Amino acid sequence: MADAEPGESGFADAELSRPGQAEIEAAALSSQVVSHSGQLSSSAQPVLEDELLAVSGRRLRTVRELVRRPKFLVGITLFGVVALLAILAPLIARYNLDLPNFSALNQNPSSAHILGTDYLGRDMWARLVWGGRTSLPAGCVIVLFSFVVGVPWGIIAGYGNRLVDDVLMRLIDVLLALPGLVLALSIVAILGPSVRSVVIALGIAGIPGYARVARASTLTTKGLDYVLASRAQGAGPFHIMRMHVLHNIVDPLVILATLNLSGAILAAAAFSFLGIGTQPPAADWGTMLSSGYNYMFESWAQVTFPAVIIVVTVLGINLVGDALGEAINPRMQRR
Repeated sequence: MADAEPGESGFADAELSRPGQAEIEAAALSSQVVSHSGQLSSSAQPVLEDELLAVSGRRLRTVRELVRRPKFLVGITLFGVVALLAILAPLIARYNLDLPNFSALNQNPSSAHILGTDYLGRDMWARLVWGGRTSLPAGCVIVLFSFVVGVPWGIIAGYGNRLVDDVLMRLIDVLLALPGLVLALSIVAILGPSVRSVVIALGIAGIPGYARVARASTLTTKGLDYVLASRAQGAGPFHIMRMHVLHNIVDPLVILATLNLSGAILAAAAFSFLGIGTQPPAADWGTMLSSGYNYMFESWAQVTFPAVIIVVTVLGINLVGDALGEAINPRMQRR
């Protein structure tokens, strides 16, 4: 773990009795940047303006690169179709997803049931599209939870002094002491089996990844000229972290979140398959696999279609994540 600059007693803008290199640079910038009234001088204003323009230009170039990549177009199409089916589930599902039909048990695809029926005679198409309304939001909330907690955690650790960094990252090390799956299973065992428990458990297990990436990026960013200029202007540490550091480190975090989304959806389905996630009779891709597993030789459709929809979703998200990484960092294309 990289240590903060020696001798710091607070955040990076704190006054030191014995100035280090960063403080000397900040003082030099201050004489050029801050006028007697506390306003930016003409020599420093371009530093911040140029950085804002550079960030905006980089984002526009990334978008242009993305739309030209077949990998991105294929991935976003696959994921978009699955998401659209889930959104339109109330309109395109002909049958009640929970209504048993004991005269049509374990049927393979037919004109009446295009994807067949399960062991209770329930329509597989209806349960599949309605299941997306559970599986997709669960994965998104897991990633959002980890992102919202882990990113500020890592930024504060990276921007703060040695004490702040050590305390925050030791807590992250505690979470890393257990494998993510074991940690998530332990949390679910405490909270009880439910989709909410799975979201909380997997969200907590995902925090360390975002915190470590955010911290590493912040350590690199906090010494850049535009950050020093903003500090010399008198901006507070939390303003700098929010307005300057976060904007500059968001690219690797977005790539990480995109790739983690597929893992979150897959993990939530796995927990449901094990019976500790979404509980019957609620529709979920993992529970559909679990219930159909015992009848796979009588009706192959009960396991085939839930598995296919999971694979298509994960593949689409991974293609988008890879394309995004290559657009942001072209060197990734030559791995």
